[in-house]
Amino acid sequence: MNQTRDDPHSKSLAVTFYRYRGLAIRSLRSDINDGNKRTGDVVLAGIITLLLIDAQQGASPHWRYHIEGLQKLIMLRGGIRSLARSASLAPLLHCFVFIAVIGDTSSPASHLATSSLRLEEGDFILEKFGNGVFDFQMCPKPLFAEIIRINHLRVRAWKQDPAGLEDLAQEAYGVLTRINVFSSEQWADFKPSSKEDWRIVGKSYQAAVSLYCILSLQSLSVLPLNPLLRASCASHGLLLQSLLNKALSSPKIKRFLLWPLVVLGVQAANGGAGMRAFVREHLPEMSRHIGSYVPVAAQAVLEKFWASGETCWDACFDKPYTVVTQLAVDLSQLD
Repeated sequence: MNQTRDDPHSKSLAVTFYRYRGLAIRSLRSDINDGNKRTGDVVLAGIITLLLIDAQQGASPHWRYHIEGLQKLIMLRGGIRSLARSASLAPLLHCFVFIAVIGDTSSPASHLATSSLRLEEGDFILEKFGNGVFDFQMCPKPLFAEIIRINHLRVRAWKQDPAGLEDLAQEAYGVLTRINVFSSEQWADFKPSSKEDWRIVGKSYQAAVSLYCILSLQSLSVLPLNPLLRASCASHGLLLQSLLNKALSSPKIKRFLLWPLVVLGVQAANGGAGMRAFVREHLPEMSRHIGSYVPVAAQAVLEKFWASGETCWDACFDKPYTVVTQLAVDLSQLD
């Protein structure tokens, strides 16, 4: 629908889409209200499917309600560790975790969906679901682990007394060190083919996660606004733009690079008009390529941020946004 939004017939397609979306919501509401059905696999699958649909079509700004509902249902089923024993639910849990973690990066520190997720549970999730070729939408597992840790640091910093920020700063520098020593070359060597594409993707995520770490934690006064980190952000921003310039020309991998492109957009508040023009050009193009509204919504958020004159991370994401492009989840193993 997003790929044909300029087509004169797209309006009737949208009407049909919203009609079936309404039917799906009514069916899910009925099952959730039924005590014998509310914790069933089909209900979990239905909510995740609705989450993906709403995120990609921009039908609901309240995508977090789906995440919160899923969290409650997962707890009723004994938690993630309990559900992970079911092979049929693995794709659903993987999808849920990915959207929640990446969604937290583009949400204010006071409203993170994974704030109740313990780090050891995050490690368990990474081991359980992070061994496939395309797991975590091509984001390298070691870097995805650091995103989870950064999210946790943001929550703790938001709740922390200023006197306790020094300990968090030490943890933040540890995260930065691990990000910097990650080798995209070694990571790409384990991929079955197209190793150069994987190398570019790995380096893109490495630069983006570094920027996310510095910018988001500076926003909460965990990391200082000093010349060294400012220079590091400038360097990572230029590198990321160069890598994305190559990666976004490849139809095979461009759909997986929305998050790094949005991170570059935040850095572009400091990176100058050329960097902003680059992001502004590629977000609508990505939207049409993958058939998702999300890049267009992200552009609107960034344009507002750039116009505000603000530069800190939480000033950009004043409410929860989702910047994922996953369109579907494998339901073939459900009974």
